[in-house]
Amino acid sequence: MSSSDTPIERIWQVSELNHAARTLLESRFGIVTVIGEISGFTAARSGHWYFRLKDMDGQVSCAMFRNRNLYCDFNPKEGDLVHFQAKVSIYPGRGDYQLIGEKIQLAGSGNLQQAFVALRQKLLDEGLFEEQHKRTIPSHCQRIAVISSADGAAIHDFLKVLQQRMPSLAVDLLPVAVQGPNAALESANAIELCNLLGQHDVIVLTRGGGSIEDLWSYNDEHLARTIYASRIPTVSAVGHETDFTIADFVADCRMPTPSAAAELVSQDQGELVHRVIQLERQLRQQWHKHLQHQRLDVARLRALLKHPGQSLNDQSQRLDHIQARLEQAALKNLQTKHGRYKQNQASLLSSNPNVFIKSHTRHVMQLCQRLTTAQKSSLSQQSQRFSSLATQLNQLSPLHTLSRGYSVTQNEQGTVITETGQINAKQKLKLSLVDGHAMVKVEQVIPH
Repeated sequence: MSSSDTPIERIWQVSELNHAARTLLESRFGIVTVIGEISGFTAARSGHWYFRLKDMDGQVSCAMFRNRNLYCDFNPKEGDLVHFQAKVSIYPGRGDYQLIGEKIQLAGSGNLQQAFVALRQKLLDEGLFEEQHKRTIPSHCQRIAVISSADGAAIHDFLKVLQQRMPSLAVDLLPVAVQGPNAALESANAIELCNLLGQHDVIVLTRGGGSIEDLWSYNDEHLARTIYASRIPTVSAVGHETDFTIADFVADCRMPTPSAAAELVSQDQGELVHRVIQLERQLRQQWHKHLQHQRLDVARLRALLKHPGQSLNDQSQRLDHIQARLEQAALKNLQTKHGRYKQNQASLLSSNPNVFIKSHTRHVMQLCQRLTTAQKSSLSQQSQRFSSLATQLNQLSPLHTLSRGYSVTQNEQGTVITETGQINAKQKLKLSLVDGHAMVKVEQVIPH
């Protein structure tokens, strides 16, 4: 065969091929009835319905236009099992294989929905949803764990809110699959790991919204029981506000969106700063009041207590008085004995007993000398005793002790510190010195 006899290969435009395929499918199958479970149902503003029909092994896109769904006697919803009478076709704009609906009827509840309801009722009967078992979410979290996809929109929304509200909050992302056969097990293992480490204040499970099959891993019984057994409070933020999963019911708190969950576990930094300023102002006011009360107490104590110098003056005055009394008594005794001597001398002179006088004159002089010596000795002893008492009193004076470099140490409550066991590092102490007081701060305690 010559080259001129070779058939020319046709080159198709994409739209031409799509139209040809649609014509082929529509002519081959015509109108068919398909049974399946509704998933991803959407009612457009135009009135048209868009959804997928699925079973355990596959799914197909479906559309039912407004001129047909007007005659439907029920409102389709997620998980409904339906008989769908439709034309097999292709949407030429995208080349998508789809069913164009003519009629739709309920065939019973969908398998996934039935499984969801059954598990929910089972766990409800066991008490896993009861409020009494739910833990309070901490109001001041320091470190949180987020179990989610590392590249999903949910984690980005979550972190964005945290950055705006409290960028200092520590966040540990435990990346897991959020859908698929291993998703539930990965999330359960991540929760168990957090409980094993014991480093987090709260655990947040989050992902974006989707169909019932997209969120099905969060309806897993093992995951639900792991959430229930967690010692760390859990927050479920799975799907959108209208999506509910078993994880939502068993978690300690359910939030409608990842952003709402981020607001729950974080505090507004601006509010914290404002609160700190308020607390600082209140603390200053209380401290000023406390100082005023302390000053009044010190004034009252100062009025009640005598200064050591005043006590010394009182004792010195008393000793002076005693010394004066002793001197007067000694003088009076001397005068008395001198008078008696004069009387005896006069009596002797009147009797003119020269011999008696001569014999006793020496004795009398000795007695006088002894008396004078005894008086001087007594005065010397009393003076020494006075000096000793004054010295002892001075030695016992707190001012004397303070003047030698010693001090009296008290804590902020006024208790005298005698041992190192009574003080702690960073504690404020009061030192009483000979000429005033000093406030010091303990840097380190070094016992002997």
